[in-house]
Amino acid sequence: MPDGGAGVDVIVGLTSHNDVGTVGAVVRALQDGLARYAASSAVRFVLADAGSTDGTREAVREAVGPSALVEVESGRGAELGEPPYHGQHGREAALRAIIETTHRLGARACTVIDARLQSVEPEWIDRLLVPVLADGFDYVSPYYARPVAEGAITKGIVYPMFRALYGVRLRQPAAGEFGCSGRLAAHYLEQDFWDAEFAPVGIDLWLAVAAACGEFRSCEAVLGTRGAVSRGAPTDLSTTLKQVVGSLFADLERRVDVWQRVRGSRAIPIRGAVGGMDPQAPTGNVDGLMESFRLGYRELREIWTWVLPPRSIVELRTLTETAAERFRFDDRLWAGIVYDFAVGYSLRVMPRDHLLRSLTPLYSGWLASFVLQMEGASLQGIEERVERVCLAFESEKRHLISRWRWPERLR
Repeated sequence: MPDGGAGVDVIVGLTSHNDVGTVGAVVRALQDGLARYAASSAVRFVLADAGSTDGTREAVREAVGPSALVEVESGRGAELGEPPYHGQHGREAALRAIIETTHRLGARACTVIDARLQSVEPEWIDRLLVPVLADGFDYVSPYYARPVAEGAITKGIVYPMFRALYGVRLRQPAAGEFGCSGRLAAHYLEQDFWDAEFAPVGIDLWLAVAAACGEFRSCEAVLGTRGAVSRGAPTDLSTTLKQVVGSLFADLERRVDVWQRVRGSRAIPIRGAVGGMDPQAPTGNVDGLMESFRLGYRELREIWTWVLPPRSIVELRTLTETAAERFRFDDRLWAGIVYDFAVGYSLRVMPRDHLLRSLTPLYSGWLASFVLQMEGASLQGIEERVERVCLAFESEKRHLISRWRWPERLR
């Protein structure tokens, strides 16, 4: 039960692991934002640190002060096993501890911020917390400006599938920062996914899904460009796809009774102005992506026939023979492939790790096509192109439902 006597309105959760170089600036920006936008609120910072040895915890204690800081246990940064794509071991334990503290202290609102971020501004408090405190929203998801190839798994798989499955147009549902109400925090603690297999990599996505599937109000917050110090070497593309798509497919299995009833999607409010956010960055090695796709077709075609219908294999063969200037991955073909892989995952047509990794060349082909179409595009142009991908996923959802109910019907 919440501790109603604590008198806490707002929880600011920090997740950290050896972030002494950035955490001081993060805390100062958040304190400035709290003074500007939530001055009348009683605030506690909650530090969920994964075993820092560089002085991170001491830096937070000095910046926040003992009366305003709660330290909680979280996962350890030196855990063995495959590194998570987001670079933070024990993230699910850290988030659970922050949310439990929010509930225990009876706070009205909570926001979670990664201590390694270099782009935190005082305005983030206005964007992530004020919608909960003043406007009655329960879940606030960040909307970051991203160049063409950055966050492409979200653009091409996570957002379109999330939107088609759950009917909510939440463009970056697996982002690491968010705001939530005390009511939603209590709901999160009732969920059974905290100890699930993909929890270390899927927890952010699953929290967004839980908000979308419940009777909760969601909105987005424009936070500019996300800049973060890397924690170790990034995972390779195949591992990242396995982790991200695996967590998406695992959630799909849990919520069949929800997504089979959803039709269409709805827009949600956005706080902040999107205009002027046009980040530019290298678009990636298109030739390498196309070669990965062609090589994958030659080596994995027989494996793909366990998952994909013959018509998709024929279309893929045609693509392998297409010159770069005409190389275009059809949106409906792509949506059908992702849905067929979801069905194959559920049916365990092969070891799931192998199935998920075999998606890599297909994704490389889709990304090559996307980059070729979007070279030099503005953020608005990218958004419009992603919208067409999403509409294809919504249109092809009937294919997923049919395959799910009658797996051999469309073979």
